Amino acid sequence: MLLPAADAPDLTRRKALRIGAGALGGLALGGLACAPAQALPAALALPRRVRLALHEAGIEPANCSLVVRDLRLGTPLVDWLPDRPRSPASVLKLVTMYTALNLLGPTYCWRTPVLAVGPLDAGVLAGDLAFIGSGDPHLMAQDLWQLALRLRGLGLRRIAGNVLIDRSAFALPPHDPGAFDGDALAPYNVGPDAFLVNFGSLQWHLQPQGDKVGVWVEPPVEGLAPTPPRLAAGPCGDWHQRLQPDFSQPLAPRFDGSFAAECGERSWNIAALMPADAFVQAVLAAVFAQVGIEWSGRVVSGRVPPQAQLLTTWDSQPLAVLMRDIDKYSNNVMTQQVFLTLALQAGQAPADFARAAAVTRQWLDTHGLPMPDLVLDNGCGLSRRARLSAGDIERLLRTAWRGPLMPEFIASLPLAGEDGTLRERLRVDGLRGMLHAKTGTLDGVFALAGYLQAGDGRRRTLAALINDPRADRAWPVMQALLEHAAGLS
Repeated sequence: MLLPAADAPDLTRRKALRIGAGALGGLALGGLACAPAQALPAALALPRRVRLALHEAGIEPANCSLVVRDLRLGTPLVDWLPDRPRSPASVLKLVTMYTALNLLGPTYCWRTPVLAVGPLDAGVLAGDLAFIGSGDPHLMAQDLWQLALRLRGLGLRRIAGNVLIDRSAFALPPHDPGAFDGDALAPYNVGPDAFLVNFGSLQWHLQPQGDKVGVWVEPPVEGLAPTPPRLAAGPCGDWHQRLQPDFSQPLAPRFDGSFAAECGERSWNIAALMPADAFVQAVLAAVFAQVGIEWSGRVVSGRVPPQAQLLTTWDSQPLAVLMRDIDKYSNNVMTQQVFLTLALQAGQAPADFARAAAVTRQWLDTHGLPMPDLVLDNGCGLSRRARLSAGDIERLLRTAWRGPLMPEFIASLPLAGEDGTLRERLRVDGLRGMLHAKTGTLDGVFALAGYLQAGDGRRRTLAALINDPRADRAWPVMQALLEHAAGLS
């Protein structure tokens, strides 16, 4: 679904005049002659190369908000429609993560208690083993493996009961992974969970082995029995489609197509496509078997009874470390976990998106960053409801620059031409390694916001939001804007 641009010509004209006297002098586009300032098209306030790039891409200037500001002087270099709320895609993560960094603190860790519901005697737990989910955004299968080794060290050899998962920290409606764009396989569509394991996803591996194709997954999953594809000759090509996968039975998936020997080893991350309890059970069963803990029960969800005895606690990595995965690789479900945690830490349990949004707004308002047009929705930007203005996100960037947590905040952002979602972008002289910025893309949406260091060593903030049917053609526009901001054009 594409987002139509809002129609606000009066606002367009008023914001264009912010450029200042003289900014329009000498500008021409498409043979337009010079005219009195009040008669010039508002788009002429944009840098010439940006206008040309927009024209080449077929993107309407009215569908763009572009802001560039000198950090030392505070002066705007570009100030085009800064106050118009637009769909920000994943740039919205900057609001969530900056609030979390300040409200939770960079050393904040998620704690997952593990308890015995029954006596542990002679290696046998005569009852259930319980986990209390805290919303940990990075509880991975290898963490459960280390936790299982710790439990074995505490004397646990057999669980006579079930594994009880307490998910009461979050109060969320049922999640449909295909609701947003119809792609239920996509890991970016996995929903939040108070006891989220391995992002709710699996990494499939395929590799030619003799005259067959070997198929296995990470993490190991108990009971998994895939039917592998045929080994074929010819070019690798679009190997995903050639597999003809059928995941209607998540533990017995079929690959009815072929896999070319030329492909070598390939990996494919997909959502687990099974209920949360079933996925945790399949992973835990494999983990317990590996470390030598017997268990033949099942995973059930419920509240941990008050008489349960604490055995141990798993602590996540600190927020400042996890932020790098979240921002550099634009991890949606991790962001939602952090967003919901804001409500928990404010005493708003059980957490839901509305409570998390209220806590975020309150913090922004009380710290000089009111955003009246902000719509947070799920906090990660994977939404058609979320709204943000380029002016508001640029103000947040300036505030973060002056704050004590600036190093942690900026270090989490992708670096142009080097890593994260910008690894393959802007790999040109003068821009590679000079831009820390969060990207955002949806169908009909392009967004970029961050910090640019110019060739003279001066730094600029940048915020760009484009909501246009041709937004997927916006990268040349961004390069033109960045080169202008860096003094390269």
